[in-house]
Amino acid sequence: MKLSFAILLFFGSLSFAGPMQSITSVTELDDYLNEAHFNGVLLVSKDESILFKKAFGVKDFVSNNALTTNDRFQIGSVTKQFVAVAILKLQEENKLSLDDDVTKYLPEYSVYKGIKIRDVLNHTSGIANYTDQKGFFQSLDPNKSPTLSDLITAFSIYPSDFAPTTNWKYSNSGYIIAGRIVEVVSGTSWDNYIKENFLLPLGMADTGYAENFAEVSDVIGHMDRGQGPVPFQMNLSWAASAGGIYSTVDDLAKWTAIYDTSVLLSDSSKTQMQTPFMNGYALGVSVVAANGDTKITHGGRTPGFTTKLTYLKKSKLRVVKFDNTDGGIVDPETIALNLFHKGKADAIKVKPYPVDATRLTEYTGFFKGDGMNFNVFLKENELYLQPDDGQPPYKLVANDKDSFRLLGFAAEEFLRDESGQVVAVRHYQGGTTVDFKKQSPAVPEFLLKATSSSRSLLE
Repeated sequence: MKLSFAILLFFGSLSFAGPMQSITSVTELDDYLNEAHFNGVLLVSKDESILFKKAFGVKDFVSNNALTTNDRFQIGSVTKQFVAVAILKLQEENKLSLDDDVTKYLPEYSVYKGIKIRDVLNHTSGIANYTDQKGFFQSLDPNKSPTLSDLITAFSIYPSDFAPTTNWKYSNSGYIIAGRIVEVVSGTSWDNYIKENFLLPLGMADTGYAENFAEVSDVIGHMDRGQGPVPFQMNLSWAASAGGIYSTVDDLAKWTAIYDTSVLLSDSSKTQMQTPFMNGYALGVSVVAANGDTKITHGGRTPGFTTKLTYLKKSKLRVVKFDNTDGGIVDPETIALNLFHKGKADAIKVKPYPVDATRLTEYTGFFKGDGMNFNVFLKENELYLQPDDGQPPYKLVANDKDSFRLLGFAAEEFLRDESGQVVAVRHYQGGTTVDFKKQSPAVPEFLLKATSSSRSLLE
C-alpha cells in the first residue's frame, strides 16, 4: 500500500540533510543495492544489449546458498498478461471475442451474466476479488488442489462490487475466469495453451506453471513477521491463472517482444492489449506515459516473492526485478529504470542513522496538507506515521538528521524554523515532494486503532 498526496505546498524553513541520495552510475547502483540488503535478481537491457544483470543475496536463509541470475522465481500477477495474450490469440483464431459474455463459455455461472471477457481482463467486471474475502481459503478443501472451476464456484457466492464498466477494481477472480475460458475454448489447460503458443516459440524454457514450486526451483520465499525473514511455502493452485507462473529474468526479458516485435501476436491484438480503458489499465498490463515514452508495466506478488516487469516501448529499455523477501525495503526497478533512462536516479537513503530516542518526541504531532492529514506518534519507542484516510500506521526509520524512510517507497524530512522547532514534514514519493504543516502536538485517538498493515496474498 502506498500513500497518495495530491498537491505541492512549499514554504521556507530550516532543514538539514534530506532523506534522498542520487545514483548516477552502475557502480553506485550496485553499492546501493548491497547496502540495502536487496535479496533478489535485477536485469536491465536495451534492445539486445544487457546493461545490468546481477543476483544479490541468498536462495534461503538456512542454507545461505547464493542466488544466481538463472534462478526461477514466482512472478505472481505478472501471470495476468500471459492469460490476456492467450485470450487475444484465441480471438485471432476466431474462437471467441473480447466482447462475448463470459457466460457464453461458462453457462453454469449465470451470476456473471452481462460481464464481458474484456471486463474481466481490465478489472472493470465488478467481480469481488477472492483473495480479499475473509474465510475464502478456509472454504477450500485442504486435501486437494482446487481447479479453476473449484475456485470460481467458491468465489461466485460473493456479491459484485459494482456493475460492469462503471468502476475499476483489481480482481484476481477475473483472471481465474479468463483462465477457465482459455481451457474451455482451446480444449487444453490454460498453462499448456500459453506454453505451446508463446513460451516455446519465444524460447522461454524456464517459464511455466507448477502447483508445487519446490519441484521446479530451490529458491524459497520469505516473509518478515517482525523477527527477520521466515521461509514461506504454499501450493500455488489457489493462484493459478491469476498469479501462478514462475520464470527467470532472462525469460521475462524475452517475453517483452510480445509488446512490439513478436509476430506471435498481431498488431491489432497488441494495440488492444496496450490500450487502457480505466485507471491506466489495459489487458493484463498498466500502460502510462513516462518522460516522453510509453511505459508498459506490471508487478506481481505471492507470499514471499515480488516481481516487477517494466518496458519502455520507444526506448526499448526493459527492467526485470525479482526478490524472495516479500519486497524488501527498496525499489530496485524504479531506481534502475530512472538511472538507465535518464542517467540519474533518486533513491531513499538506507544506511541507518543513530538518533537519540529521547528526541523522537520532537517529531510527534498532527500534520495537515491539502486533501490528507496524518499523525506522527510514538509507540514503544518507535516512530510511526499514520494518514487519516483509513490507512495503517507506517514505521519511520531514521536515515539522516531529521530524515526518515517509510518502508521502501517514501521518505519524510522534518523541517524546522529558525528557533529549531519542527514546523512541517516534507514527504518524498514518486519523484515529487509534498509539504504538511504541523497543526498540533495532540494525538487524535482514532488514528491509533490500527497498528499494522495487511497485504493481499496475490497482488
